[in-house]
Amino acid sequence: MVASKLGFGVVIGRSDNDTSRRQAFVTMTCERSEKYVPKIRKLKHYVTGSRKCECLSKLRGYCRVNNMWRFNVISSIHNHVLDTKLQGHPIVCWLKPEEKEIILEISIIKVMPRNILVDLKWKRPQSVSDIRKIYNEHYQQNMANRGTRSKMQQLLKLLGNNQYVLMYKMCEDKFSVRDIFWFHPESIKLFNTFPTVPIIDSTYKTNKYRLPLLEIGVTSTEKTFFVGFAFLKYEKEDNVIWALEKTLFW
Repeated sequence: MVASKLGFGVVIGRSDNDTSRRQAFVTMTCERSEKYVPKIRKLKHYVTGSRKCECLSKLRGYCRVNNMWRFNVISSIHNHVLDTKLQGHPIVCWLKPEEKEIILEISIIKVMPRNILVDLKWKRPQSVSDIRKIYNEHYQQNMANRGTRSKMQQLLKLLGNNQYVLMYKMCEDKFSVRDIFWFHPESIKLFNTFPTVPIIDSTYKTNKYRLPLLEIGVTSTEKTFFVGFAFLKYEKEDNVIWALEKTLFW
C-alpha cells in the first residue's frame, strides 16, 4: 500500500517460509527490477517491449529468534520515473476498507463481479482497482462465509437456506454423493400448471466438477422456465430416469 501511494509496485523476489533448515526471510523488489529474458527463441520478429529495466530498489526482511521481523533497505534507488497514477498498472494497489464494504454490500444481493466494478467506479471515481481485484475479494468473501464446510456441505446449506427441495443418491461407500437433484417448490407449481412441453437437456462436463448437468425446463407459456437441476455421475438412462421420477413425484 505504501509503495502504490509512492507510484511503484512491489513484488517478492525471493522468500523462504522457514524451510530447508534456514531462517525465514523475504526479499521485496520493484516490479521493474531485473532484466527480461525471453524463454523461447522465435524466428518471427515481434515488436514488443518490457517494463523491466533492472531497477535497483530492494528491501530484505528476516524473522528473528523472538518471531519478530526485521527489515533492511538494501537499495532505495529507482532508475525509472515513478507513475503518478496506477490506473491500468500491472500491479494495482490493494482494496481499501471502504471499497471492501461496498463490494460486500453489493455481493449480498447477488450482483455479478463485473457489475460490482461498475458500481464501485461510480461511487469512488478515484479508485484504481481492476476486475481481478474484484474477483479476488469476491472469492475471499465466499471462502470466509463457507468456513470449514466442504463444497458439498456448503451447497446443501445454501439450498436449505433458500427453501430448495433436495434429493440425492449415495455411492456404494455410503459416504460420497453419486447424483444430486434440487428444485424450488414454486417451480414445481408452475410445472403442474403448465406440463405440456417439457424440455430435458444435459450439458456434458462443462463445469469445473466435470459432471453432466441435467436441466429440466418448460416452454408451454411461450417462455422457458426451469423446473429443476441435477448433477449426475453418469449420463445414462438410469440416472436420467431417477431425476425425472423425482420431478414427477412432486
